[in-house]
Amino acid sequence: MRSLVAMFAVSLLLVVTGVAGAAPPAFPNLPGDWTHAEINVTIKGTPHTLVLDRGRLGVTGPRRLAIREQAGTVPTVVFMTNTTIVTINGLRAKPRQLARGMTVETMGIDGGPAVRVRATF
Repeated sequence: MRSLVAMFAVSLLLVVTGVAGAAPPAFPNLPGDWTHAEINVTIKGTPHTLVLDRGRLGVTGPRRLAIREQAGTVPTVVFMTNTTIVTINGLRAKPRQLARGMTVETMGIDGGPAVRVRATF
């Protein structure tokens, strides 16, 4: 029973993080001046919730970002994995290239770590 539960958990993790052969969805084009959005979508016939955050990048760590919204509220902490797709000014980048003060948008699926991070100077 434990191995069945473990296999299910790993399969779900692979699907949610996009490791199972399919890239995560692209960022949706949202109108207006948003800082946080949750959008219900269907990916390969399964319902999911995209969690989007946008703001200025504060403190960064090896696998986490602190994003300060426009109002300067308490930062939202977003975690990354080694499969998170990072772009800076439209070019593929490594997480360590993200710098404080950049404008960032992150996308997670179903409350998991970011599958995409898009940053600009």
